[in-house]
Amino acid sequence: MPINYLEIREQVLAHRPAYEALLARITDLAIPGDLPLREFFTALREINLQGARFGRLLEADPEFKAIGLEELKAMNAEFYAPVEPKSGYATCIANPDHAVELFGEGLGQLLSCIYLKHRQARQFHIDSNYLALEQNLELFFSLFALAESGNIDLEAWKAEYRRTTLDNIELKSTWERLKQLSPESSYYREVIQNADLSDLRYLYRYGVYVSEHELAMAEFLAAYPERELENLAKFIVQSWVDGFVRAKKDHRTKRYANLIFPSGMERLGRLLILGLERIGITPLVARPHSQGINKQYSYDHRFDMALVLDREFVDLSLKLSEKILEDLKELIGTQAGPVYVELFGETPFTPEAKASAIQLSPGQQQLWRELTATSANLYFKHYRREETSFTIIAFPSPEIGANFREIFADTLKINLLHSGKYALIQQKIIDVLDTAEFVHVKGKPGNDTDILVKMHTITDPANQTNFENCVADVNIPVGEVFTSPVLTGTTGTLHVEDIYLGNLRYYNLRIRFEDGWVKDYSCSNFENPEEGKKYIHENLLLPHATLPIGEFAIGTNTLAYQIARKYDIQALLPILIIEKMGPHFAIGDTCFSHEEEAPHPSFVNGKEMIAVDNEKSATRKEDPIGAYTQKHMDITLPYDMLASITALTHDGKQHLIIENGRFVVPGTEELNIPLDEMDS
Repeated sequence: MPINYLEIREQVLAHRPAYEALLARITDLAIPGDLPLREFFTALREINLQGARFGRLLEADPEFKAIGLEELKAMNAEFYAPVEPKSGYATCIANPDHAVELFGEGLGQLLSCIYLKHRQARQFHIDSNYLALEQNLELFFSLFALAESGNIDLEAWKAEYRRTTLDNIELKSTWERLKQLSPESSYYREVIQNADLSDLRYLYRYGVYVSEHELAMAEFLAAYPERELENLAKFIVQSWVDGFVRAKKDHRTKRYANLIFPSGMERLGRLLILGLERIGITPLVARPHSQGINKQYSYDHRFDMALVLDREFVDLSLKLSEKILEDLKELIGTQAGPVYVELFGETPFTPEAKASAIQLSPGQQQLWRELTATSANLYFKHYRREETSFTIIAFPSPEIGANFREIFADTLKINLLHSGKYALIQQKIIDVLDTAEFVHVKGKPGNDTDILVKMHTITDPANQTNFENCVADVNIPVGEVFTSPVLTGTTGTLHVEDIYLGNLRYYNLRIRFEDGWVKDYSCSNFENPEEGKKYIHENLLLPHATLPIGEFAIGTNTLAYQIARKYDIQALLPILIIEKMGPHFAIGDTCFSHEEEAPHPSFVNGKEMIAVDNEKSATRKEDPIGAYTQKHMDITLPYDMLASITALTHDGKQHLIIENGRFVVPGTEELNIPLDEMDS
């Protein structure tokens, strides 16, 4: 039966008295000086009390009118001080190296993970999630009792952690889903719509880390011309609509769209809310995301699920997911797809690989594959991708440096490029590519890229195409043509000298493909080549041993490339922009996963896109779980590393698309103007 938001909220709120009683206990608790693992309990007690102080303040003064901005900054700094990378993290229990040093192998990792979980206290107070708050304190006292009795046996402590993780898991899971899907979950929307955005105290109502960069972005947008910001919001909403129109879908059959944007951009977020409402769509506003304080902290804990990931946990999770998603199917079925604004320009991060960090065993990697793939299939049963769309756009963060304002202005130029003009130019490229059996991509001297990409066979050239003509709708800015290659025959090496993928930087990333699958890989991030191989496996492939090529594309946005080189920010650009600046290959699923059966007509000439799957996704009917990888990572070879792209036909003819860094297909000359301007 359908789930009622208010009923579930009341069930969660019903845990408040038990939480308050435990909070009183921990407030009055004296931790003996000789208690085993005393440092752990002291740190846990302090972080819970700080979370409670934030919760009481928020409840008594929701708009923070009675507290000054400087005091809020001080509270924020105090809460995040233990994980501050330069002054706190080295001696924080969240750091697995330090935890293992204090408490030993095994127990150290467990306690580090538990500390991380308790650091969510602020968020639990914002969500009124008294169930989670109660369980955190209940775990504290159950472990405290074990320590008092002298029992510091690892298995006993892990059993307590597992017990509280699984306790009331259906209610916890249901509440988490509802916060994402229900319009009645409106805390962040109300903040953005009603707050005085000229008073930066509103940023601290999210409970997340607020750095100088979020404050700077908010101040920048506060002074931004109103008409220009309104036009930008209209453009983003229209791009979202265009994604439906060009794919011959109807957004009017849906009711909700997730709105996701960065902390500090609330002025734009407010206009996006109004723009979506004008077209009959209710925005579901997620917590505005911040850059966080310490990427190493998150990296160290990326596999903490290993503490509970076993057969029993997977079976229970999937059983509950199926039930909850079935109960929420009407709500899921009315979701239209997200509007997503992201930032780029953060300081590139190369993590430290720590032996102390929790890892997934080979058996757990298999369980993770099963869990993620099956969960996705359960969701897509109700969220029909052939009926939905999205839009995503990126802007620089003030962290990008002294040229922030100029880069923001130039990024706006890139994002607002005219789709119609690019669509006609790109169609010239597609017409040549549709004659190809293979496409050959070759790097310049010094770059090892040399790869043949196999195309699907077009049997009806008048009505079929292998390439999507991608303009500014779902992926802003304009500028690419893409396909799903045939795996068999797609063989060679991709070499990118410097690239930023998934918030991590890679130097001299080399990937060798055989028949469309990743065969070997390396990078020069570490002196030890094996460390580089492990880095790639854990961050690009895991939980898979290998991945197929899901997409091959040619980016055409030479203006974006010109601007990137102008400010020397190529390594800081997001995939969204950099994928438009040269050929790129995506490892993982195709762009059409879970919507292969839907029609995909070209909005330019009506030809049907036939390259919607490959040998992997084609197994979806007999193996719906194994057919998809739940991965899609674009890896771009920028123009300056590129010698040529050539279409090779069945009869041995060669048609150049790019030669010596310039587009050579007749009708594409305009794309070379920004490149020529760079040279001159």
